[in-house]
Amino acid sequence: MTATLSHETGSFVPRDERVDRVVAEITARLHACADDLVLPLPQELRLLHELAEFDFGRFLLLNGGLSGYWTSYVFTHDGTDAPTDMEQWLLSRSTMAGIRQRYHRLSALVAPRLHPGARVASIPCGLMDDVLAQPPELLADVTIVGVDIDAESIALAAESAAERGLNDRTEFVRGDAWELELGTPVDLLLSNGLNLYEPDRDRLVELYRRFRDNLAPGGELLVSFIPPLPPPPDNDPVSAVLWQRLGMSADDVRRDRAVFGDLLSVTYLNLTSTDELAAQLREAGLSLTSVHYAEYGVLPIAVARRSDDIDLF
Repeated sequence: MTATLSHETGSFVPRDERVDRVVAEITARLHACADDLVLPLPQELRLLHELAEFDFGRFLLLNGGLSGYWTSYVFTHDGTDAPTDMEQWLLSRSTMAGIRQRYHRLSALVAPRLHPGARVASIPCGLMDDVLAQPPELLADVTIVGVDIDAESIALAAESAAERGLNDRTEFVRGDAWELELGTPVDLLLSNGLNLYEPDRDRLVELYRRFRDNLAPGGELLVSFIPPLPPPPDNDPVSAVLWQRLGMSADDVRRDRAVFGDLLSVTYLNLTSTDELAAQLREAGLSLTSVHYAEYGVLPIAVARRSDDIDLF
């Protein structure tokens, strides 16, 4: 089975011929569709060259998405010490800022679910900040399992576990989530962001079924999802308010669309309503028990349990 996510480079990309080639290709594409760009061509070309000036931007240019390292970087950096204005904006006023906010809410949901003897899995684990960064007293006698398709992420997560003195209670598996076989079921399974990049509904149900099959009786799944986004705020006061709830002005939204749409050609393949997510989970043998939103009803995290557990009550 083909993995949904992969990255063509390591997390650190020097300014070399690969970057120059991608910049040239994007430049040619922008010129060819200049009339259809979100921002005027000179502004988008300037944004393109600004991205090539720093490590995070170069990774985005070559990969169009985040590795485990850069996901962790977004989680833990708000742009205050960013080396360039472009990186400061990415971390503080683009849609990336929402990723960090949701990470902190996910961590808050994980904390009360940790107890001695529990088995917890994160898929894809990335650097596994959602578990490893929890207070040490909460991780006492907790077994932690990380699964990721990316070898670099696995290595960095293992290094982080060792630094925290948790290497004797952590297990790492390099593999495809659609082929998940943990052996021993887990009490808590976390999945933050994987479903976003999968457009096929049947594969999403298959993914959730794999999650269900690896949950112990009474176990819970915490999974993030993104509902359909509001339309652009231009000349639409209602949409402008919705985007402001995400911490983005109309200018930020235009720049975000230019960077992630025009320049990076990022496509959110799976924007899912709560009702549709509940239906997919139900087909996979899971029951949605609650949905946790940010302050203004955005950036949701769903909690589900095995349907046969629900039937017992």
